[in-house]
Amino acid sequence: MGGNLAEFDFTIEHRPGRLHSNVDGVSRPFCKQCSDKVTKVRWVDELDRADELTEPLGVRWVSTTPEISPEKVRELQAEDPDLGPLVEWLTEGQTPSPDVLRHQSLETRNLLSQVPAVHLFDGTLVRKLFNEDSAQLIVPHRLRKAFFNQSHSGPLAAHLGAQRTFLQLRSGYYWPGLKRDVIKWCRECDVCAQCKGPPTRRQGRLQKVITGAPLNIVAVDVLSGLPANADGKKYVLVLTDYFTKWACAFAYPTPKHPHACGSCMIGSSQSSACIASYIVTSGRTLSQSCSTSCV
Repeated sequence: MGGNLAEFDFTIEHRPGRLHSNVDGVSRPFCKQCSDKVTKVRWVDELDRADELTEPLGVRWVSTTPEISPEKVRELQAEDPDLGPLVEWLTEGQTPSPDVLRHQSLETRNLLSQVPAVHLFDGTLVRKLFNEDSAQLIVPHRLRKAFFNQSHSGPLAAHLGAQRTFLQLRSGYYWPGLKRDVIKWCRECDVCAQCKGPPTRRQGRLQKVITGAPLNIVAVDVLSGLPANADGKKYVLVLTDYFTKWACAFAYPTPKHPHACGSCMIGSSQSSACIASYIVTSGRTLSQSCSTSCV
């Protein structure tokens, strides 16, 4: 232990035991040198201090001041061209005639058709959810983009996708075309466009290859990107039989020569008695496949 401590440069300082008020009694025995001295630091008994605490320390809730007051929301709803007429009708208890509704916007008629779910609560236009006690605030046009930005890219947001952002907004807010607007604004978000990749493309379904005998259908492929060997060959011609799953590979120098693959396939097939009746390369014959697929 002494050899290990000698490697470090440190200074030993004595600290009186009364300053260690949070340690156990075994590690702080009675010290004769400090018994008659009066400490400058007030003695703190952690056990007595713990008994004084009636509640656990911690933050139970955080209250924030809303940026928009309820009076401002009511004012914006009354000034909105689509929500204003509905607020006026519900305040006066009127039912508009068909001629009046014909001149109103589609959003106004949509909200009117949802009455009594859409109603006034303390002068504010809200929409009550079915089978739930909570209500959704019907947001005027001037606040919709701000509410989206707060939910999608605000300080506590994480640039979630359109579906998750829509679910967050729908829990407390509503306006006709909410999901359509959320999808549109998510696609227009610059941060999402820079950080998120393109949507995954679904691959086509695999098709069954019907074959009835060995060497009836043979698949041909050229493997490239390999280092050249001592003979200068750096391409591999791979043949696979669909019926028996038998495969063989042949090295050759260049795929640019039109007869390179053909001569390799014909020569190796004749020596191995492996001439196929059909080659799976876009439905071409053996000679056509060898002359075009290797160019």
